[in-house]
Amino acid sequence: MSNIHHIDQKQVRRRQATEWIAKMDRQLTTQEQSELKEWIHSDSRNESELLACAQLWDRLGALQSLEVLLPRTRGRSTWRPVALAASLVAAVVTGFMLIPQSTDEPQLTEISVAQAPDRAMYTTPVGDQSTVHLNDGSVVQLNTDTRLQVRMTEEHRLLTLERGEIHIDVAHDADRPLRVFAGDRWIEAVGTAFNVKIDEHMEVEIIVTEGRVKVNLPPDALSIAQSETPAQTVDRGQRVILDESPEIEPLGEDDIEVKLAWREGMLVFRGSSLMEAVREVGRYTQVEFVIRSEDLKKRRVAGVFRAGDIDGFLASLRANFDVVDQQVDDYTITLSLKSDNNKS
Repeated sequence: MSNIHHIDQKQVRRRQATEWIAKMDRQLTTQEQSELKEWIHSDSRNESELLACAQLWDRLGALQSLEVLLPRTRGRSTWRPVALAASLVAAVVTGFMLIPQSTDEPQLTEISVAQAPDRAMYTTPVGDQSTVHLNDGSVVQLNTDTRLQVRMTEEHRLLTLERGEIHIDVAHDADRPLRVFAGDRWIEAVGTAFNVKIDEHMEVEIIVTEGRVKVNLPPDALSIAQSETPAQTVDRGQRVILDESPEIEPLGEDDIEVKLAWREGMLVFRGSSLMEAVREVGRYTQVEFVIRSEDLKKRRVAGVFRAGDIDGFLASLRANFDVVDQQVDDYTITLSLKSDNNKS
């Protein structure tokens, strides 16, 4: 279709950048240093992509390598190491690093402003992502397996997130607030940016990246535009899960980057259990992972790799954690410790 554009070059650049970070992690050879400099200077966008990937990896060594290879002579160094390296090292002590191996990536699409009507339904299949430019100027990014209904009127901007996850940069319009419905909750913003995710249990997570939003449980979703029920405010850098007892918690910029790394087609783990990592990886594929060991479920992992990169995920488990994977059928893979496998 003419209104969908594949972002191939951006994906190629991101894959190359992550591969360079992985090489820097085990130290570059003299030849690789020259090749990296050549790659960076071949396109001005390569340097920006490399820095973004290095920050997501949160690898002190990688950032320092970049500072040596590309020293800055004026102003503050763009390559200054981030403060999170210590937390990553702590996670590695009890876990392992996931290094990208496969070239498989989620499909990214972009829908232009002219093609975003007043009323529409936008969906992404499992493993894909898309960006929608609404006709009010707002930009919505849809993550894997997401279904979003949009309705624009002269008085209201109403979005219903039926499943999945979105990040929205809201165009300012004080006379026409934008509201996102998720389950039996709503989130309201005028000009701000925030992330909304609804899981299989219908729990709603909100992360505010700019400005502030109001959240509420409406008595009647059909009359929400006129509802005067008191709302709770969530500010920039805060997160809330709208369960039975919602509590607002602050998030550092680094934590927000990790949680929203999906917007760059990447997944980041910093001390997550393998069970949590498998659950997140599973959002981008039809494959089900079955972990056979309770101890293995609780093991901590750290690292970053491309969303949908099952081959890289499994290769890292084999190489770094002594895990045996077995494909039972087209949609099921079991994971077990090699030591447990040898006993059977």
